[in-house]
Amino acid sequence: MKHLISIQVKDRFGTLARVVEMFTSRGYNLDSVCTGESEVPGVHKITLGTSGDDKKIKQILKLLKNIVYVYKVTHLEPEQSFSAELMLVKIKAPETLRSKALELIQSLGGEVLEINHLALTFQITGSASKLDGATEVFREFEILELARTGEAAIHK
Repeated sequence: MKHLISIQVKDRFGTLARVVEMFTSRGYNLDSVCTGESEVPGVHKITLGTSGDDKKIKQILKLLKNIVYVYKVTHLEPEQSFSAELMLVKIKAPETLRSKALELIQSLGGEVLEINHLALTFQITGSASKLDGATEVFREFEILELARTGEAAIHK
């Protein structure tokens, strides 16, 4: 089962490395990592995506709370939080397929960033499942490059 964990940390060199090391040293997998500034100056928020049963998640939460410069650790329940991620995509889009690609991008709420004679670059934001579906839809156009941020999340 997938889980999101929010961690508030001091904006300090090596803090993210300590968090990642805790996972790797115990053989836990990180599905996604999203980090950046928070609403509090000097405090960054790290949102981690991971998988596991309740026992494993409780252990992860306990271990994270013991890391230096970690202020707060929260298990974000889907029904009690909002989450989204950003996906940047570059697809092969010759003129014969361009209008179809543009319609799909618009239907998914995406934004076109660049169009040239060979490719079309766009961004889409939304839930992980929305972006998974969008990735499959655009495979017919030949995806030249794709990057996802990982989920950022906050409480409702």
